[in-house]
Amino acid sequence: MDKAWSAPGSGTELLDPAVARALQETGASAAMLYLLPPGESTLRLSVLAGLPAQITAPWSRVPLSAPIPVADAVKDRHLVWLGSQEELARRYPRPALVLPYRFALAAVPLLTGATVWGGLVLLWPGSHPPQLTPQERGAVHDGCHEISLVLHEAHERGRPVAAGSHPRVLPPLTLTPPGPAEASAAADFIARLPGGCCTLDLDGRITYLTGTGAELVGAQAADLMGTLPWESLPWLDDPLFEDQYRGAVISRQPMSFTALRPPDRWLSFHLYPSTTGISVYIAPGADRSVPATPESPPPAPPATPSRATALYHLMHLAATLTEAVGIQDVVELISDQLLPAFRIQALVVMTATEGRLRIDGYRGYDPS
Repeated sequence: MDKAWSAPGSGTELLDPAVARALQETGASAAMLYLLPPGESTLRLSVLAGLPAQITAPWSRVPLSAPIPVADAVKDRHLVWLGSQEELARRYPRPALVLPYRFALAAVPLLTGATVWGGLVLLWPGSHPPQLTPQERGAVHDGCHEISLVLHEAHERGRPVAAGSHPRVLPPLTLTPPGPAEASAAADFIARLPGGCCTLDLDGRITYLTGTGAELVGAQAADLMGTLPWESLPWLDDPLFEDQYRGAVISRQPMSFTALRPPDRWLSFHLYPSTTGISVYIAPGADRSVPATPESPPPAPPATPSRATALYHLMHLAATLTEAVGIQDVVELISDQLLPAFRIQALVVMTATEGRLRIDGYRGYDPS
């Protein structure tokens, strides 16, 4: 993504420099900035950096009553630090259920005086030590203070920053382009490797593929550019493979898997993530003498969530519904989770009573 995107007129673009500095100064790999609209009790994800929007969709709206780190940070007005996936699972089992990866997390309220503007969530790679250093802790508080001042000053000018219908997604930090000689040397280096090379952006889309890589996966490089591998290559349409990509993006640690390209060719994929995307090395795998399998179904249209993403959304929804105590809770929880996750425009909850359907609740739909 070359440019940040946000809902027109929301003013979230004012936060770009402060969020970027917070990432740089703290060494975090991703940021999620939430705003708390005046008079409301639900945080709204307004700025996102370092993570695909589809992965964060289950947390686009977070009630302050939810057992989620950012909700506790805002409600109790203190920093919440989770130095490992194990600690996340112990203290916050609901998000840990759908994020079974290694990473560290800090959630901090955005405050100026007695005013709470929202909260900031920062993620570090899984290699981060279990504790924040004093320098990192200071950088976290400084970054939150700067963001809070931007929000306060915008409010004082009579043009407060508002939460848009979708989060503003900041582009990844760009590297200095290599000169002609460096680019030529890099191309020669890649050409000499025994396997194939591929690059993915943070959304998982193919941005570069060598000729050897295209030959190994059995497709034309031009046909794969800009596509998700698990959609354009039917034999990679397995939630396990997409899960490796999700793990690489969130943990920022290398991941690998082996896949069978029909009818009988095994390939190994090694993923190496960074703040700008993922480098993938493709190599022939060992012959496992596996018989040919029926051809996989055609890829799903890109407008719908993939199978792995849909499974995680449904797992998160199932965990959320365990907290419902009445029909209105069910309506609210289902709406908060399903509408943003599956791009649903309207939702109706109905029950069958004496052979007839009765509307018990709705969101984004007027039954009259």
